[in-house]
Amino acid sequence: MRSEPRRWVVMCALLVSGLAAAEPLVGPAVGNAEALVAEGTRLYNKKRFADASDLFLKATRANPTLLPAYLGLARSRLSAKEIPGACTAYRAYVHSAPDIQDRAKAQRELDLCERQLKAARKKQKGLAPADLTARHVELKAGFFAALGDGKLVGPDSAAEMLTTLVSEGYLGTDLGQMGAKLSAASRNAAEELHRRALAGETLPPEQLRESRKLFELAANTGEASPNAAAQAPFLEGLAVFQEGNFAKAQPLFAQAAAADPGRTEYRVWRAASLQRAGDLNGALAVMEADLPDDVRTDVLRAEVARKKSPRDGARELERILFQRYPTAAR
Repeated sequence: MRSEPRRWVVMCALLVSGLAAAEPLVGPAVGNAEALVAEGTRLYNKKRFADASDLFLKATRANPTLLPAYLGLARSRLSAKEIPGACTAYRAYVHSAPDIQDRAKAQRELDLCERQLKAARKKQKGLAPADLTARHVELKAGFFAALGDGKLVGPDSAAEMLTTLVSEGYLGTDLGQMGAKLSAASRNAAEELHRRALAGETLPPEQLRESRKLFELAANTGEASPNAAAQAPFLEGLAVFQEGNFAKAQPLFAQAAAADPGRTEYRVWRAASLQRAGDLNGALAVMEADLPDDVRTDVLRAEVARKKSPRDGARELERILFQRYPTAAR
């Protein structure tokens, strides 16, 4: 639990930067699993079975390895007359708890649930919900295939497969492993884009913008990237800069610089966006405040002076050449 305060600091930074807006799928972003189970148990004891089911279900998403959440979900659903969902939760619990003390009792409850489900299906004559087991096996296979191909976001991606599994009510401890793998792959892919951009590689705007989705996906399936609050606006700034929207790029670079004060490249790009927007004085103010001794700051000083008058420009250039960078004595 030591990492809990740091996790919340990162999540707050992501929210400020506009990330993590999508519904969390799996992992800590869903909530505190133990607290959800405790509250679900309290509501169950008050016979508020539907409300308890919602909390137990969230607990299985927040920590798919927390077995009591499945048993609580199964019993709450059964008490709420949600027979198909109850059987699904019982199966997940029994399958995942081969050596646990409550397994024999849970198996008897599952057998009872299965008999009730069979009777309900017979009575409803095919109107009962379809068994999605085979479909979920296919979705999981598709998830790992997409993950292996590096297809993390977009149509037929690992994110789409995992989202479908969650929305269709899939239950299983392997959901945690899937979320963790997708989260790690998303963090790595986004930070690789950032590395390539800083190295000077020209990346298309649509690829730069994909980083925001990747950072968001990482936060909503496992562990948020600690660098997302700076890297996401920087990459978005590069995208709009390439599109010629320098006025919009400037505050994005400023946001990145505020989130990571030690990264001088963000300040240089902010100054560049101001310069390209025609605000030379603003660009110079940024460079003088943050990088007063940088050679690029001297270039801007000379250009600002030249804009005032050719004579001022010549004097500034002379100062740079012979005072700031004096010739070494021979």
